[in-house]
Amino acid sequence: MEKAQLTIVVGGVRSGKSKAAERQAFLEAERLRGCLHYVACGKVTDEEMAARVRAHQRERKESGRQWTTWEQPVAVGDAAKHFNKQDTVLIDCLTTWLTNEWFTSSRDEQDWVQPAFYENIQSKIQSGIDQIRKAAGAVVVVSNELSYEPFASPLVFHYAKALGELHQWLVKEAALAVLVEHGYPLAKKKGANA
Repeated sequence: MEKAQLTIVVGGVRSGKSKAAERQAFLEAERLRGCLHYVACGKVTDEEMAARVRAHQRERKESGRQWTTWEQPVAVGDAAKHFNKQDTVLIDCLTTWLTNEWFTSSRDEQDWVQPAFYENIQSKIQSGIDQIRKAAGAVVVVSNELSYEPFASPLVFHYAKALGELHQWLVKEAALAVLVEHGYPLAKKKGANA
């Protein structure tokens, strides 16, 4: 089965990556003449996160385009049953999804530093993205760039390693890879269909 065109949009915290990803999703939806779907991976755990969610919801509402939102903090691939080949799916964001899978899989710090632990989570995430790509017409994935952050603990090191390896896999699979810095999207990879 043919997989949907994939775009990865990466940037630092508050870099403008979500807005850039939404713009790319609009373009894909116009190309496909289909619907826009937003897969929200975040969980509201405090007032700051609640404010960020409300801001994203308001921005999507004010965009003038109709979005269908799916709350899916883990097992994101399960949402694939809702999509068809005319749909564009925006997954926001890989970093949160990885965190949710990480802490749902184990609370034991000894597990976190085992390669088999995070390789299993990476495999779950890759499988979930592939499920959505097989169902939808276009997929846009948003993620945070953490490679410039200090590794304060073994957990942060292994988490950043898992995320970095997922980014490499996504860029390899993607038709378009974008790095957003200070609100400015920079295409790092642009395939023939992007």
